[in-house]
Amino acid sequence: MKAAHPIFNIASRAKWWGIPPAVAFEQKVRIRFERSKYLVKTIECQSELDAVLKFRYDIFHREFQGKLLPFGTDQDTFDSIADHLVIIDKTKQKIIGTYRLISTSFSSELYSNSEFDISELLATPEIKLELSRACIHRDYRNGIVISLLWRGICQYIAAIGADYVLGCSSINTMDSGEISKIVKILAQQKVGLNHFTVFPREEYFRKNGLHLKNRKKIEALPSLLQSYLNFGARVSLHPAWDYQFHCVDFFTILNVSEMPAAYQNKYL
Repeated sequence: MKAAHPIFNIASRAKWWGIPPAVAFEQKVRIRFERSKYLVKTIECQSELDAVLKFRYDIFHREFQGKLLPFGTDQDTFDSIADHLVIIDKTKQKIIGTYRLISTSFSSELYSNSEFDISELLATPEIKLELSRACIHRDYRNGIVISLLWRGICQYIAAIGADYVLGCSSINTMDSGEISKIVKILAQQKVGLNHFTVFPREEYFRKNGLHLKNRKKIEALPSLLQSYLNFGARVSLHPAWDYQFHCVDFFTILNVSEMPAAYQNKYL
């Protein structure tokens, strides 16, 4: 196994950071390329996964949920069956973005299936690629980094011959009024599902009487969800309410063959 990149040598500090033992991990598909000061790759070993889990904790738990502990890990049972695409700032030797990639070529389990009933989709023989746990460091949330991540994802799509790309697009609010606005925008854009029936599982239904206020109003679709739509994705108009992370998830799916020609030429 190739030696870990220097920024990933954190195993010896796991005890002090309070990181639980990580799940066994092996790289499934090798993606690696460089652009300017950035390195984009699928991680290769356990110590690299440890660093990804720490980075996700900093974004999802410390930044988005306001947890005060400076250490921790964002980890679940899907991490070991996935590949993890990362983008590294070579000048600072640190992860600045990541995506978790789970392919039905290697696993019959998908995270989306825990929130939504996607049995109709899973019954088809085509290869599916699930994108999840996407996060980017706050100082790098720009078009360049998003474009590089998409280039890595598209290389992965080509490598496994994926027919569908799917996942849960999160909206950081649980205000029912704001979610209604999002559903209305999606309906007006006519991007609802047209081939598969997908509904949230019972534990992800909206609770009766729930009307939690958001800290800021939503004036437009979040940029990540809009980027999926630009690629030709479609969205279930029945969201799942994630009470653990205080957000709402929309099931999103892209038929790779329906990706606009401009994007296919640019990325595939």
